[in-house]
Amino acid sequence: MRRSGAGCAVVHKGRIAGNGERVPGGTEGGKSVADAALGASQGGGAAIAQNWLNLRAERALSNFDQRHLLNLQAQYTTGSGVFHAALLSGWHGLILKEWTFAGQLMLGSGTPLTPVYPIAMPGTGIVGIIRPSRTAAPIDEAPPGLFLNPAAHVPPPAAAWGNAGRNSITGPDQFCLDVSLGRTFRLRDMFTFDLRLDGSNILNHVTFPSWDTTINLSKTGLSVSDRLYSLNSLEFMVRSLLQ
Repeated sequence: MRRSGAGCAVVHKGRIAGNGERVPGGTEGGKSVADAALGASQGGGAAIAQNWLNLRAERALSNFDQRHLLNLQAQYTTGSGVFHAALLSGWHGLILKEWTFAGQLMLGSGTPLTPVYPIAMPGTGIVGIIRPSRTAAPIDEAPPGLFLNPAAHVPPPAAAWGNAGRNSITGPDQFCLDVSLGRTFRLRDMFTFDLRLDGSNILNHVTFPSWDTTINLSKTGLSVSDRLYSLNSLEFMVRSLLQ
């Protein structure tokens, strides 16, 4: 067995941030390339090259490479200005003023995934992390019910390494919109009454954790889990404080 600790990574990343009074947020873009699974392991141990005689084949996108990430936050409080019901009084002001609405939007591209073929290579200690061979079929042209095209990869020839690249598949995009609405009611000087409503993934947009990239299995191209990320939920909170 040959073991080497050499590795190289190149990261280019840019960020634009805004600090608006009511709509702060930012967007990121970049690219990260490495010749090892930096920050992660394969098979529970150190990162292992598929073929130690061809380390150049390990150079690919980093596991954490995410080309685009957008974060936006917005907040508005009713009655916060002359033109926003600040001068309302009486029961109109009691009902409409001092409600705070906040929202957060997260939109990101997927992170890289590696196609794998579960087989033990004779004469080596490598089991289950062999990469398959690439075909001319497009990866993204998946048949109905799947997210990846199983015909894009085939098992490698006998006693040979596959030519599919490490981290050559883009995982599912990420999207989530959370909102909240709340207000504090002041009853006399020593008693406050809080109302708050929080909504997670308010649009109920389906987001999957990852794709199954194991070749020659019936679940190839499906989500790796039956559990979806960020199912929508609503939480209502009532709190009273005595000061």
